[in-house]
Amino acid sequence: MVRWLHISDLHIAKRSDWINFEKELIKKCCEYDKIDLVIVTGDFHNFSEGDNFGLARDFLQKLLVNLKLDIEKDLFVVPGNHDGVSSVKTKNFFIRSAKSSPFEDTEQWVRGLLVAFEGYENFVQELIPHYPVEHPASVHNRTWRNQINFIHCNTALAADGKEKENQLLDVDALAEMTYIPDMPNILLAHNSFFDLHQKHQQRVKDTIRANSICAYFCGDCHKQEIHEIPLGRVEVPCVVSYRSAPDPQDNYSSFGIILGEWEGDLAELRGWCWESGQGFIEDPKITGESFQMRVDHAQQSTSHPDAPNIEEPPTKISVGAKCLDPQIEEYTLKRLFVTNYYQLTRQQCTLFNQKHGDIPLFLGVDSKILSDYVNAAQEKGILSDLVQDLFRVLASD
Repeated sequence: MVRWLHISDLHIAKRSDWINFEKELIKKCCEYDKIDLVIVTGDFHNFSEGDNFGLARDFLQKLLVNLKLDIEKDLFVVPGNHDGVSSVKTKNFFIRSAKSSPFEDTEQWVRGLLVAFEGYENFVQELIPHYPVEHPASVHNRTWRNQINFIHCNTALAADGKEKENQLLDVDALAEMTYIPDMPNILLAHNSFFDLHQKHQQRVKDTIRANSICAYFCGDCHKQEIHEIPLGRVEVPCVVSYRSAPDPQDNYSSFGIILGEWEGDLAELRGWCWESGQGFIEDPKITGESFQMRVDHAQQSTSHPDAPNIEEPPTKISVGAKCLDPQIEEYTLKRLFVTNYYQLTRQQCTLFNQKHGDIPLFLGVDSKILSDYVNAAQEKGILSDLVQDLFRVLASD
């Protein structure tokens, strides 16, 4: 069993909420059982603090000591938009140029915008001595104890503090990274995949598909959520963390942490919200969500739809040419529905809706709408029925 702690957006306001949260967080992690590594997906401070990352540095050092972890081997960090604050006279020019023509003079605007992360890079090199790359704000990979390969992405290169969408990263460097086929590969970023520039979303999808990447971890939204990145017949989860530094003046954010457990081929997530007056409360929005750590997108994308990658169950329900285990967990049901949804023809969708007119299905929706549809079916307790009927109409030809 491997366990990780995923936190994000450490806009630390050293007031009562943060002081109590920090103590409870360390206590919870120590009681939870051994935490093996810590992931922080950006925004280590506020714009107003300039190049002073002292509060985040002190917290992370204390956290790693209390968890009895090696800060050089067990801490993985990526920058956020609040971390690129070093002075760059031509920053706005580079941002406008990059967003208008993301594939023109890429090397120039990437190099120009990386300069804004000089303070962040000094912070990382002070926090993690002997950091393996010269520029921690660039795209690079680090492997956790020969078990998980993390790809560090800087999606805040063109962040201007105003526009939330159309964020950019160095997709050329991302494609060139070292991906290890016999271990899980996970992308770490600050911005959600769905907040990237549309053209960069496409290139990130290509990299995920070509290298069998199993997950995309990020922050930035200050609210926890999981959405699936569609890759045709398969999907990869985009796991968005809470803001992990409560502030009594922040009435927007959800505060909390995500804990991951990996054993065998499957990783399972647990969400913990923190609220003043209550402390940590388990979050059903995250807890129980899981994803495959051992994947081969190339094999899955060419496999026959009648052969989902599920172990043969002892008891089966036959549905046309398919079989479904009545004990399959909700996560697997979600994946089965979403994966097979992309194979529906218009006629098959019409057949499906003849039976489920109260919760009609539409073709061509984006992944967020599809995810909301599946979650609604789960809440109604009809997800298993929908999966069976989806298999039925797919077998109707």
